[in-house]
Amino acid sequence: MVETTGLESGLDAAGRRESALLLHRRMCRHPDTAVERALARLSTQRLGWSTAEADVLLGRLVGPDAAVAPHELHASFPALVPIALAAAEQAEEFDRPRMRALRRAAEELRDAGSDEYAGIRDRIDALLRRETPVVEGRLPHHVLDTLDAYGPAMRAAHAELLAGRGVAAFLAHCALVDKVKATRAWRRRASALLAETEAGVELVRRLLEGIAAQPEHQVPDLNVWNTRSTNIAGETNTCLVRGLLWAALDLDADWAVPLTGAVALHAGTAPGGSGGSGGSGGSCRSRPLASTAVAVLGAFEGPRGEQAVQWLGRVREKTRSRTILNAAARALEAG
Repeated sequence: MVETTGLESGLDAAGRRESALLLHRRMCRHPDTAVERALARLSTQRLGWSTAEADVLLGRLVGPDAAVAPHELHASFPALVPIALAAAEQAEEFDRPRMRALRRAAEELRDAGSDEYAGIRDRIDALLRRETPVVEGRLPHHVLDTLDAYGPAMRAAHAELLAGRGVAAFLAHCALVDKVKATRAWRRRASALLAETEAGVELVRRLLEGIAAQPEHQVPDLNVWNTRSTNIAGETNTCLVRGLLWAALDLDADWAVPLTGAVALHAGTAPGGSGGSGGSGGSCRSRPLASTAVAVLGAFEGPRGEQAVQWLGRVREKTRSRTILNAAARALEAG
């Protein structure tokens, strides 16, 4: 047993945070009742956690560099998770993709017949509902993140555009689209935010051009099993691009249809002979992005709608994924 009695007493907040980080790492490696009690005490205190510290704790639980195996996380869930939640609650921002993965892990525990972690799930839900702080000139923590190659590439290529007025608020709104289709309310808000964004139309164009040319690569799936898949964007940046695609629908720009079509074609097909990420009945670089791009093509109207039909035809000719083929067929029928 590890001696922890009084370890955190007599220390200032910074010292207690350091103790909590050390104890948490120790608990990941060697579960111990005394360490668990010390972490429980520290998790109830206001320690002024930073975003970086909160991310360290979450990164030990979920992701490619996790310090615990899935069965270890499940076995020590009530010991390891509360201190990470306390840090996230007190930090300005936190790693939302990993927090969502932790929420899925908590749901698996309930599915396994245990509901003793309902309080933890409620705390995670409250964190995920918390509005992302937007600071002018600074991208939110989860926008164009480093979980894939696309985020860093776009930050490097378009640093000046990304620092523009209104960009942080607009892209944070784009990253909320976690389904194929965006709601009308979301689109109205996106249009209003984009109107207030410096060089906003050019920003949408450049980021969509980036994903339309992004090579497939290994991306962590961010689940407790620490698996990876071949894709062109990670979980958060997939949401971001989905928002950008729906924002493009409402732009009066001659590139809107062909660039949406290019994203649909790139995401909905796989490189020759390499397999891609796998679709239902076929393979493609990103089913979520291809499905959204196809839905956006189906929403164009008038002369742009006629142009979009041509792109949908190209997608149907090229894709091997039944999911994307069916989505394209539905979009054509609706058009």
